[in-house]
Amino acid sequence: VGLSAPNSMLSRDTFDPPITKQQLNTLTFNIVPVGDVVPMIDDLANLYQNINCTAAANDIIGCHGSTRSACEIQYTCGSGDRPVICNCAADYGYPEPIPTGAGNQTNFTQACLDAAAAADALEG
Repeated sequence: VGLSAPNSMLSRDTFDPPITKQQLNTLTFNIVPVGDVVPMIDDLANLYQNINCTAAANDIIGCHGSTRSACEIQYTCGSGDRPVICNCAADYGYPEPIPTGAGNQTNFTQACLDAAAAADALEG
């Protein structure tokens, strides 16, 4: 599984041992953000998934970051019972999640600040 990985369809014969088209088409999977230049280096194998990218069109490497891609996947697919990545709203403009628990009075921004402070204290 690759995230924004360069593809290997054209370059497969340069590996030792060479990789077959069948191996690439059945044993590899690449997540490809729209606009990411790195996966454009070679031809795609059969198993890949395009995802959106919120980077500006003039940001050449903005779609290649793993955190932005994780935010897109989490925003599109949901987070289930896992916490939402704080950077998604703060750095990439994704909407803050809607609280689901009736007893939780902390807003998302404050929860992220509290989590960062706790992490800093542990490193401390």
